[in-house]
Amino acid sequence: MKIEAIGEEKILVALSDKDLLELDITYDEMDYSNIETRRVIWTILDEAKRHLGKSIDTDGRILIEVTPSDDGGCIMCFTTMPTSDYKSKKKLVMKKESDPILFKALNQNAFLDTIDILKNASDSYRSFEIFIYNKNFYFVIYPKITGSEKITYILSDFGEIYFGETQILSRILEYGEKINF
Repeated sequence: MKIEAIGEEKILVALSDKDLLELDITYDEMDYSNIETRRVIWTILDEAKRHLGKSIDTDGRILIEVTPSDDGGCIMCFTTMPTSDYKSKKKLVMKKESDPILFKALNQNAFLDTIDILKNASDSYRSFEIFIYNKNFYFVIYPKITGSEKITYILSDFGEIYFGETQILSRILEYGEKINF
């Protein structure tokens, strides 16, 4: 188990397949409604407290993001959310994947530049797809948990980035012409 603090609000925990076996859980079984998942989360938070010498604030809202890793394990990211934004202070939110990023290239040059950028930033995403819709080039990027910020920062000069726009994303996925690259 590798534990790393990323600033004051985030803790990143890499669990190998052996760690998951010791914790008696698999990535597929992780679901916050599952009591075993809750046991594992509290075990990991206790271990993080021992390892880092500080604990994550469990009195507020915590976002837990989980993604599979190439070695059969998974990566968990715990982020303390501001309590002033929420009515209920005692909530944990668990996401197993990062939301996809929809990116619209400004023009053909930006489209080609985006492909080069994605080739060089492959550590920040799991995969991407390319679509043509209404004569525009769109990329649907599936980031790794900690890769969203890096990808969006790099691509911001080359087009428009859509966050949480599920209607636009659905339209592109359904009606866009997929380009195999």
